[in-house]
Amino acid sequence: MDPRIADRLMAGAQISGAEYYDILQFRKDLIARASRITRNFDAVVMPTLAVTAPPIAQFEGSDERLRDPFIIVIRNASIANLLERCALTVPCHEPGAAPVGFMLMGEAMADKRILGIGRSVEAALAPGA
Repeated sequence: MDPRIADRLMAGAQISGAEYYDILQFRKDLIARASRITRNFDAVVMPTLAVTAPPIAQFEGSDERLRDPFIIVIRNASIANLLERCALTVPCHEPGAAPVGFMLMGEAMADKRILGIGRSVEAALAPGA
């Protein structure tokens, strides 16, 4: 397991049962509030990454200095995970440029719908479209 992930998981051992219960209740409420806001939209669109994707080599090893760059890379995708949503990323960079994409996030259990939307967006972005 990646040491950065293992450290994050082990930090959970410091949380009491009561704190964990409170966190779960807060998350449940957050999911419900987010759904009320987004349920009438086809998708929530956001950048896949908050930064330009760094080289994979930057994340090799367990150097503590890599923790912050790692967190910023997974931040936007973590939103979908936190809200129990389906999501995908559509590449949208120019050939030869650093890879970037935008994320389409759908409602919970709407995988087929968000895949269909993703296919349409990908076709619209295709060269010559």
